[in-house]
Amino acid sequence: MKALVVVLALAIAGTAVAQPAPSGKHPRILLDDALRAQWKKAAKDDDSGVHRAIARCEDARRDPREYDHDNYMALDWSATLQACLVSWATTGRDDDAKTAIRYFTAILDDLADVGDGKGGDEAARRDSGFAIRAMGPSTALAYDWLHDKLPEPLRAKARARWKAWTDWYKDNGYRAHDPGNNYHAGWLAAATLIAIAEGGEAGADGDALWRLVADTLWGTEMKAALADGGILDGGDWMEGWQYGPLSVAEYALAARAARQNGIDISTSRWLEQLFTRSVHALAPNGRTFAVGDTEAEEPSLDPSVLPLAAVILGDAPPAVQAQAKDEQRRLGLHDKMFPLYDALADSRALPSETVARTTWPTSYLASDSGVLYARTSWRDDAVWAAFVCNRDVATDHHHPDAGNLVVSRGKDEVIVDPSPYGTMSTFTSNAPSVLSLHFPDEYKGSQGFWSTATGYSFATQTKGGTLAVRCDYTDQFRFQDNPSDVARALRDFVLVPWNEGRDASIVVIDRATTGADRPMYLRFRTPGRLVLERATAKGKVGGSSFAVKRVYSSGGSPEVRHLDASDCFKEGTVRGRCDAARFAIDEYRTEIPGPTPAAVHVLDIGSEGDARASGDSPRVITLAARGGDPARVIVTTDDAGDTMSYSIAKPGASGSEHVILDSPAAADGTVGVTVAADGADCKITLSASGGELRVATGPASIFVDGACAAKDAAPRKAGAAPRITSHPGAPSTPRRGGGCCSGSATPGSSITMAFVVGILLARKRVPRAPTA
Repeated sequence: MKALVVVLALAIAGTAVAQPAPSGKHPRILLDDALRAQWKKAAKDDDSGVHRAIARCEDARRDPREYDHDNYMALDWSATLQACLVSWATTGRDDDAKTAIRYFTAILDDLADVGDGKGGDEAARRDSGFAIRAMGPSTALAYDWLHDKLPEPLRAKARARWKAWTDWYKDNGYRAHDPGNNYHAGWLAAATLIAIAEGGEAGADGDALWRLVADTLWGTEMKAALADGGILDGGDWMEGWQYGPLSVAEYALAARAARQNGIDISTSRWLEQLFTRSVHALAPNGRTFAVGDTEAEEPSLDPSVLPLAAVILGDAPPAVQAQAKDEQRRLGLHDKMFPLYDALADSRALPSETVARTTWPTSYLASDSGVLYARTSWRDDAVWAAFVCNRDVATDHHHPDAGNLVVSRGKDEVIVDPSPYGTMSTFTSNAPSVLSLHFPDEYKGSQGFWSTATGYSFATQTKGGTLAVRCDYTDQFRFQDNPSDVARALRDFVLVPWNEGRDASIVVIDRATTGADRPMYLRFRTPGRLVLERATAKGKVGGSSFAVKRVYSSGGSPEVRHLDASDCFKEGTVRGRCDAARFAIDEYRTEIPGPTPAAVHVLDIGSEGDARASGDSPRVITLAARGGDPARVIVTTDDAGDTMSYSIAKPGASGSEHVILDSPAAADGTVGVTVAADGADCKITLSASGGELRVATGPASIFVDGACAAKDAAPRKAGAAPRITSHPGAPSTPRRGGGCCSGSATPGSSITMAFVVGILLARKRVPRAPTA
């Protein structure tokens, strides 16, 4: 019924009559007296984006030789055009307008050098239409802002070019109707700004483009993408943050222009999520998790000003915009490649409102990407982690890596994801996997690309700050519409802070049921050098020591190996089983035989403590107390039944905090707890009914003191991760082609990589890594 309502709502939205095409006085896009006044003020600051734009335009006018050659698909000309538009809007100088018109004309007519005459109607088709993201928005802004300075023949030429570009893209451009990917963001920005700029001046063709923009692109597709459960819900970017920065800025800019001209669209909630994600995703070293494809030769990415500019220029709540501006100042971020967005970050008169991090929760789930960002505190020396658990989505540059994790401590990136660009394998990450017989030989062992149900079963935090997360990735072994041939595949993370959050342990519990003698594959990758002693691998990154300690395994033996930088495109590499790393790493790995492989590892970050596992069903993992912190006890079982019990040694003065990942549960989601002294031990009994203390399950958490007395350690309100039933599902739509390029890397070409097994296997295109 819910799905039917959504379909009907989208159908109604798709048939709505658009607002009349804009036909008022120019400028219609962004530029008004308030923006001019703010830019005049910002120009006095040598460190402002406006000042930099003015300087670039002056330089292009004085010595155009450096600016007359475009290196890639009009991105260079677009940057210079944007800079001169900002400069003209700020200074009013005719010379700035003339320089802007020079590059406006070049984008319309030329291909690589000003005056070469090799561009034209087909120039926007390059790289499956990637070029339109530079050519369309910049020329539309120039037409709108400089309208009365452009001779009518030049305006007519622009309208003819736009018709050729947009007619082709709406029918043939890559992912023209799939929000949440970088191609779509560029197309949407181009179509929206062109439709507004030429409104009332392009006849029936202009009216048709406006209806497409208002009714379809915004009224149907983007409304769905921005809604609960849509691909943008949560503020992350599924393609990864090599591709996200420019894309989110384009969406925000296009949305603002659309609202200014009568299209009813709100991005306020999404922009607030985008900002929240941006803050939580920054590790203590000031860098961010890539999420998807990147060719960066470091574990993580530098943050970009563009997401913050998107928040500032859009319709985010004013307090969030002010915080975004202060965040930009704190990080000292600018972007010379996209001077318009850099200048728009200076575009609002905002009060100073510092992000009060100490009052923020210490975890955030970006529901679109399935990435849960968590930290032990907001201190610069905290332990920070990103946990991944997501289904397949209809976008590119997205890896099969449910259960992946990365971990930093202060400035040190300890556990990293070195996946090379274009990986189609789980083995390049830290995600677990099992052998599925569904997949073709060259992909066996890896997770697949068709999941509709992978997601978190729960994510919750105790009063003591222990975070417990379960990723159910059973559905990662679905093959097209065929159900998974793996009965169960679970990974639990329990993040335990020590020493006021300066150190941490992460308990990683892996379990699977394969129904046959099929193994599970586990690995943890680090830029440090590992030394294996029995079942513990120890290493150091910067000033942080760490250990990967196996405390339980149903079989198999761990090994450590070193890998130099490589990729998944080398001759002889099996793409679906590639285990390369894009920079040098050491790897702890183990293969655990089926049919019910299971393992418990403790990752000690910063300081090593005593950890052990005991019992069979249930299994009890005990982390001894450190300093003044209580011991932690994590309990898991394959079958809790109606009643279960376990025993621990009586804790010391600091007591012990228990997280019971699997427990009996009553219909109301609670479990009864009884704790009694049993010689030198405390015996804990949990039952669906009865019990001296009733606590919530999913998971249950209690605190036990040295006298074997128990109290609830339920999730705290401030800093708690959300309770989750499951990750939102999505249609089983295999990803189509891929493309590049990003707003933060040098672009390159795309090629087709076929993943073919018989006539029923859908094709997936993954772009070649961009080249210099």
